[in-house]
Amino acid sequence: PTIYPKIVSLRILFTRYLDFNAVPRRSFFQLLRYFATDELERENLDEFVSKEGADEMYDYCQRVKRTTWEVLSEFRSARIPRAYVFGLFPSLRSREFSIASSIELHPREIHLCVAIVRYRTKLKIHRKGVCTSYLSGRSAWHTLRIGLRKGFISLPMDPNTPVVWVGPGTGIAPMRIACHTTLYFGCRSAHKDQHYYKEWESHAKERNLRYRVACSRDGPEGVKRTYVQDLMKEDARYIWTMLGQQRGILINVISGSSNKMPTAVREAVRGAVERFGGRSNTEAVEYVAAMEREGRTD
Repeated sequence: PTIYPKIVSLRILFTRYLDFNAVPRRSFFQLLRYFATDELERENLDEFVSKEGADEMYDYCQRVKRTTWEVLSEFRSARIPRAYVFGLFPSLRSREFSIASSIELHPREIHLCVAIVRYRTKLKIHRKGVCTSYLSGRSAWHTLRIGLRKGFISLPMDPNTPVVWVGPGTGIAPMRIACHTTLYFGCRSAHKDQHYYKEWESHAKERNLRYRVACSRDGPEGVKRTYVQDLMKEDARYIWTMLGQQRGILINVISGSSNKMPTAVREAVRGAVERFGGRSNTEAVEYVAAMEREGRTD
């Protein structure tokens, strides 16, 4: 938040408002140098902030994602005056999640689809996501401080316009807001993270939804993994029918690290346009670009 209480303890300040788990910037080391009393620590800090020490600081901090807390645990002689707390520690950023529910089906409710963040750094240190760990530790009916922002997804005014949704993992969240023509969903395992699969299978039976799921880790060892873009390539004729002949829209929802997926999805659409739309490679590329200009894809 940008506004702090007028009176607050340091414990509350670091619990709710300031981030000591962030990877510190160069300015942090520049300021920390003034508060370190140990001569060797001051020399190390001087080295980090010098032009010659830029690579060394990167290896020490950014490359291994060393946090502010971990840096302070190694520079123990530093005594930070309270007046400089806000200069050293950044504000705790708000975390944003897509709403995973329809106001028509769930009035006065907001559903979220949240992946709990747990991993190991290159230093083999266990890490947990700040917000996701907090949420997973809350009990039912716990009060949360939230804010709402306008969404970025625009559905067509004509309900008959085909909508092809593509999303992996928790990116599926906004797809629950409305009925769809087609849903391509990517996950690791059908039994572990195929979110809301009963809903999609029910819609597929009752509402004419085409539900296609790629479970990339469920295949046998040594066999090429299957991703949503592979399913779209298999369905190239159908993709052209929906997006070309019927001038539908493509909504590609990516959550977290998207890697090469958006490009791969765009390439799958281009291939469908070329194979079944009778376009050359250059014309197919231009067709996809025109879809973007027309607002028919993100």
